[in-house]
Amino acid sequence: MTRQSSGMALLEMLIAIGLGLVILLPLSSLLSTSLLFRSKQEDIFVMEQDGYRLLDLIEQALLQAGRMHTQQSQQDTFDTFGALSGLDNAIISGTSHALEGKTTSGFHGSDAVAVHFAASETEEKTYAVNCAGNSVSTLASDDQDRRWSIFYLVPGSNGSGDLRCKYRGTDQWDTQALASGVVGLQFLYGLDTDGDGLPNQFTNATTINQKVFEAKENTITNQNSIVAVHIALVMQTETQLHSISSPDAIDLFGSFYSEAQGSRDPEVRLVLKTFPANQKKHVYRLFEKVVFLRNHDALKDHSHTLTVKPVN
Repeated sequence: MTRQSSGMALLEMLIAIGLGLVILLPLSSLLSTSLLFRSKQEDIFVMEQDGYRLLDLIEQALLQAGRMHTQQSQQDTFDTFGALSGLDNAIISGTSHALEGKTTSGFHGSDAVAVHFAASETEEKTYAVNCAGNSVSTLASDDQDRRWSIFYLVPGSNGSGDLRCKYRGTDQWDTQALASGVVGLQFLYGLDTDGDGLPNQFTNATTINQKVFEAKENTITNQNSIVAVHIALVMQTETQLHSISSPDAIDLFGSFYSEAQGSRDPEVRLVLKTFPANQKKHVYRLFEKVVFLRNHDALKDHSHTLTVKPVN
């Protein structure tokens, strides 16, 4: 090979490398963008799966409120005396009895709800479980009452909260984490004021508890008027997604309720613009569900409503 032909081969190789770089560099950028987009979608998918799962878990617990079993008829009956109670803006102790805790100090003003139920038995087999997925004894003569499912929020990592389930174990009260990434948790209780089995108004736990206290009425009178529970929770993605701009605020029960009752029901409007800067780049979603309780025959044929609302 002559020196001239060797020089031409080197030049051709350099040209080929240059052309290859011209083609590959945009492709690498496209690949990087594609991977980031996929990661973003996976984060959103995981968040939404958790949101739906948590709504289902809380619903299943609420549907057990006050369930009892009549051995003679072999049918489930329902009694809401002491079966459903709640606290607004509360932080719950994981080791104290039932719903004991502090109010006015909940994580982002989040609420807590406690469901008490009686397990049922068919052919001597227990089929009721608590919020932790543990089977509950059907024996009323148990030394400890284990028929509790309590949901509440505690501060977690990454600026969000952890939704926890509290239940009565064999020896003591215990808690179990159900999911992280929960920013807000709120409950409203649908009251049947005319006896038709349908909710005429939704109000918070503080209002109900105050009415009971002021009227000095038997709890069963007020508990039996609760025929539905509106659950609302806000979740965020695990990672920051800088291409997403956060909304200024999220109304968990709609703007009308926030404006009318926000002063008496803390953090039903989550003002994201006041969050730390590193939290503003997360994707947020609002999940809602209205659960009709089984303590009225008129509600047995009603389906549950489920919505998920993007807020970005």
